[in-house]
Amino acid sequence: MNEHFFNTVSSADPQEQKRMAYIEGRGDLYETKILRITPIDETEKTKNLLVSTRDPGSGNALLPVLKELAGDKELHIDVATDGRAQEIIQANFETTDSTPKGNIGALAADTIMNTPQVILMDRSTEMGIDTYVTATFPEVPKILVQDSYTNTIPFLLELIQRKLPLPEKICVMDDAAKDMIVKKFPQLEQTIEVTGQPAFDRFTQENTEQLAHEVKKKLGLQPTDRLVSFMSTMDEPEKIEKMAEALKGIANNFYFAFRRHPRDNVSYETYKKILTNAGIRTLDTDEFSTNDIGAASDVVLTTWSTEGLHGIYRRKPTVHITDRNFRVPEGIELPLPPVTSGASVGLENVADIAQILPQLLDEHSALNKKLQEGMADHYPADGKNAERVAHIVRQYLP
Repeated sequence: MNEHFFNTVSSADPQEQKRMAYIEGRGDLYETKILRITPIDETEKTKNLLVSTRDPGSGNALLPVLKELAGDKELHIDVATDGRAQEIIQANFETTDSTPKGNIGALAADTIMNTPQVILMDRSTEMGIDTYVTATFPEVPKILVQDSYTNTIPFLLELIQRKLPLPEKICVMDDAAKDMIVKKFPQLEQTIEVTGQPAFDRFTQENTEQLAHEVKKKLGLQPTDRLVSFMSTMDEPEKIEKMAEALKGIANNFYFAFRRHPRDNVSYETYKKILTNAGIRTLDTDEFSTNDIGAASDVVLTTWSTEGLHGIYRRKPTVHITDRNFRVPEGIELPLPPVTSGASVGLENVADIAQILPQLLDEHSALNKKLQEGMADHYPADGKNAERVAHIVRQYLP
């Protein structure tokens, strides 16, 4: 590997130290590493794949693809990684840390890893590792995987601004995702393949009903108790206060789980106080994963979190609250595709939740039936998303 890559990503520039907060104070995940996935057999490796991944969304999207590829006898896989994605890789594969030690410049390129023939990447929310890899190996074909509607276009704009080559293939979640990119970059229409998001394959294997039953029991709820979750994206307390006020009149109809975003500077206790002061029965769910709470939820509320899509793939009634009186990140186009397609409810005023939620809690309501149709029509699942992406990677290998 080009030594410039390591000199750049391992920089101790104080400006880069802000990443420490991004990975929630985990200094051990700050250093970029090269992890070599230990091959299943001792067959001589003649094909070289480099993977770059940083945040959990990226790591989870690429993980099923790597599991598909790890069994290829001739394939040598190295992963340039840090942050939460590093944990995901190490938890799922036997790896060797082949990060160069000591005087990086004294190491020949081939002592670090073989020159990649294909690069597999997913643009991480906190960019850097993906652009470094692109700049270091401009001539190598790149396969870009999309893990959310909002993460691909900013990366393509960054590549164009820096005059770096665009990916040879972009694997997107669905037709709506493709349309969003083509609208911005019509020249890329033939580059885009609708493969589905690899991380979503797991919902075809998950026994959601059984998991929901187990989680509700551990929460002390009866099977008939209704659980509403809010999957936060660092939402302002004022927004939650407005929502709580709106729900006050129907608070006895459900239990509530507020899932605070891990990088939110506002404490969970602040949000809980807002909700309990409004008479909402709020459960402490810190001992449970977001996946568990999502599976146990009867209704999922969010703004633009990927957890909204998880709810849809589980066929849970889902609400996307995009009230412009509060923060809406730059780059988010409204209405969101699930809302446009009729697979979720979109609220432009958070106070309207009081009229919508009772309908969603009623399994037999007309709104619920309409959502179920929209989810089935626009978000089908066959469990083969990772397989489709892996097939594209293999096409670009020699």
